Amino acid sequence: MGIWLRHQEKKVPVVKEFTRRDFLQLEAGETVLTAAEKMRELNLGSTIVMNRGKPVGIVTERDILYKVAAENLVPSTITLRKIMSSPVLTVSSDTPVKDAMKLMGEKGIRRLLVTENGKPLGIISQRAIVGESLLSAKALQELEYPD
Repeated sequence: MGIWLRHQEKKVPVVKEFTRRDFLQLEAGETVLTAAEKMRELNLGSTIVMNRGKPVGIVTERDILYKVAAENLVPSTITLRKIMSSPVLTVSSDTPVKDAMKLMGEKGIRRLLVTENGKPLGIISQRAIVGESLLSAKALQELEYPD
């Protein structure tokens, strides 16, 4: 009788597993006020800025705070084009999470646009990765040390 050992390869986490797919896309000519309203409505911290169907930048809550509110500008008169961070950095959906985190660290950013087959799939953020990792660590601990 033979003993079969099943070889199990370690699965490398990829960004697709942490991608938020319900992301906001707005045209570069939209106002900061419109973006802020939609971000609040959808409970999102950023919007991808588009120009003719292509992602050209990103605007985050922090951009609105620092570049508009702190400068005492009127959000209904400022377009996303004027405050966006550009170019928007992208990673493919099959990029290892560690590579995405490294890129974010090197560039000093917290979000990346995730693409699949060249098209926007969603957003990956440091918060999503860290939060998921903490939840996983807590779940593992609870399995090892139940109350």
